[in-house]
Amino acid sequence: MSHRITDRETTTLFPLGRADEPAGGNLLASAVQPDLFVVLESIRDWPVKDDVSSMEYPIFSLSKNRDTRIRVYSRAGRSIRIIPSAVGAATVFDKDILIYCISQIVRGQDAGIKVSRRVRVDVYPFLLGTRRSTGGAAYERVVDMCRRLKGTTIETNVKTNEREQLEGFGLVEDYRVTSWTKNGKGALELELTISEWLYRAAMDFDILTLHPGYFNLGQSLERRLYELARKHCGDKAWWEISLPLLLEKSGSSQSLRRFKQEIKEIVERDPLPDYHLFLDESVKPNKLVVMTRNNAKLISEASKAGKLSWVSYFLQKKLS
Repeated sequence: MSHRITDRETTTLFPLGRADEPAGGNLLASAVQPDLFVVLESIRDWPVKDDVSSMEYPIFSLSKNRDTRIRVYSRAGRSIRIIPSAVGAATVFDKDILIYCISQIVRGQDAGIKVSRRVRVDVYPFLLGTRRSTGGAAYERVVDMCRRLKGTTIETNVKTNEREQLEGFGLVEDYRVTSWTKNGKGALELELTISEWLYRAAMDFDILTLHPGYFNLGQSLERRLYELARKHCGDKAWWEISLPLLLEKSGSSQSLRRFKQEIKEIVERDPLPDYHLFLDESVKPNKLVVMTRNNAKLISEASKAGKLSWVSYFLQKKLS
């Protein structure tokens, strides 16, 4: 179940502070080292939480290779610029450690434990919890994840007291490996400070719950499609989006033609938890149709909306 979120776009991009805070208030707060929140319990199954803003906006790279492009996404008068470092932009798979931290912070808060945006992470439970390999190289990859997250800067235009301002911040403020593998290259334990906007999203419950099967999705575009489906379809019976707009929202750098081909392949595999995917080529531009896997709910809602034949058409295509 999600926490106090409606199926709408957020009104502000990655809010760093309240409108009633004096200028410079956040800078003063961030200069103070946060207390350390230690993830105490090793668990395989845990409520997976993600912040709404990074589900809506394509801030994580879908590239499998080092991505040093500066990317800009603009919509409805809001824009974000993603500026990577020399080691490359943070990827959708790097995001796993942020999801892990958010989820544990929310879990700790719900349990009445004092939490902080500085989190100590035992890497082995993190690897298990996000369904990753626990081989030796995995511990080295965690260090690379932190490097990319620390090096990626997000710039956004925000309005404060009717004045538009430019704000820039990182995904991770800092990180420190506190215990190394025997070869001195991988992290067994680390501490990282997540950004203020991400911590505030967790504390304000500006989050949604993800299906644990999200971590089984092996392709970056599959994960991005699930994020968008979870954000916009949510608990509804279906959601539609044109392919040109989906291309924009996904953050993919492909041509529309190549993007459509990849969407076709994903629709054929139909790998997303909670949702079926269909490609509607009967309309121009073509659309991706997302439908709940809860067939009873789907048929009931389609019957109420007079779209039973429309839904049946897609379901029959899936069976053929």
